[in-house]
Amino acid sequence: MPSRPRHPKTDANQADVIRELRECGLICHDVSSLGGDRLDLFVGDPTSYDWLQVELKVEGGRLTPRERAYIAQNILRVPILIAWDTEDILRALGRIE
Repeated sequence: MPSRPRHPKTDANQADVIRELRECGLICHDVSSLGGDRLDLFVGDPTSYDWLQVELKVEGGRLTPRERAYIAQNILRVPILIAWDTEDILRALGRIE
């Protein structure tokens, strides 16, 4: 499988989602530019100690074959979420219903 582009394209909503998550008191590490087999974000809740690896998509966005393979290989090892907005992540971490 070819490696991820040297400078992967950042999702249009990514900066806003990161800012909103941090405003909610969550820890958010953007790892999208590191390349390799990484999804976009690591998000942690310091009150519950829960962590998620997040692949952020814009409306209508699809997973690449490489992203699908990574998720299939790692879904049992680390919680992975495909999210379209901040609310998806807050819901997965139990911050909202």
